[in-house]
This record gives sequence, structure tokens and C-alpha cells, in this order.
Amino acid sequence: MKLKYIFILFAMVVALGACDPNDTIEDYTIEHTSVGEMLAGEWYVTYTLDGDVWASNSKISTFNTAADNGTEMWLDDDKNFWGLKSVVNCNTENNTFSVEAADELYFGITVNIKNGKVLPGAGTTAAGNVTDSIYMEVEYSDQPGTFIVSGVRRTGFLEDEHE
Repeated sequence: MKLKYIFILFAMVVALGACDPNDTIEDYTIEHTSVGEMLAGEWYVTYTLDGDVWASNSKISTFNTAADNGTEMWLDDDKNFWGLKSVVNCNTENNTFSVEAADELYFGITVNIKNGKVLPGAGTTAAGNVTDSIYMEVEYSDQPGTFIVSGVRRTGFLEDEHE
């Protein structure tokens, strides 16, 4: 029984010895992926085609690729609407993105995305919270026309959730 207490005491001494009493919260930096906190996120968007709403409050995600190079990112609707999972070109300086004839990985079609833009603080959620806004024009190779996709960044507040 004494051996058990000695082992616990030894583990506590080792654990406390690993702490640096001079560390402060300012010593730690938050690192973001290369697409940054502005382009990466979850969004609730509406798809319209020729003025008709095809889907509303559909969730999409934007996030870095494995290359994490700041010039490309994933755009994924997780099959919430038409099926859109493609790597798009992005510019983190002006929060824009686009792609021509990109492979869409859910259904094996191609997609064009034009005029993609994230606008900081330009969106308002259904509950009235201010957040970022997203806009893009999407053309699918298996559907005629250009979908206008626009919406707001998911805030994580319960009153803003759509699920």
C-alpha cells in the first residue's frame, strides 16, 4: 500500500516540475491555418437560381487544404444541397476565391465558382447577431444556370443555429 502512495507522490512531483512558473497567457500565440480565420469557417447559405430559392439555411464549410499554402482551400457543402466538394483558389489578402472547371468530388462533375468573397462584419444572422458574410456564383456541369450562393458565418450561438 505504501508503494502505491509513493508512486502517486512521485507522479505529482514530476507533473508539478514540468510547469514553468514564469509562463503567462501572453507567452502563447494562437496559430491559424494559412487560409486564416477570415476565409475558414462554417456558413449558412441560400442558393438561388434565376431569382428562385432552391435551398435556404444550407450549411457549407470552407477550410484549408493539406498543403496549407494560403492559395487554395476546400469548399464543402457535405451534400446539403447539390453536392459541392472542391478545392478552390483563394486570396487571403482580399478574402476572395474562385475556380474554373474544378473536380467536384461527391458526384464526379465539374464546377465553376466565380466572384467568391467573404465580407467581414457584413452579415446579420436571423437572431440579429453581426457576423461575416459570404457570396459566390456557382455553375455545375450537370445543371444549366448560375446559382447565387450567399449567407452568413455560423456564430455558434444557439439562437443562430438552423438545425
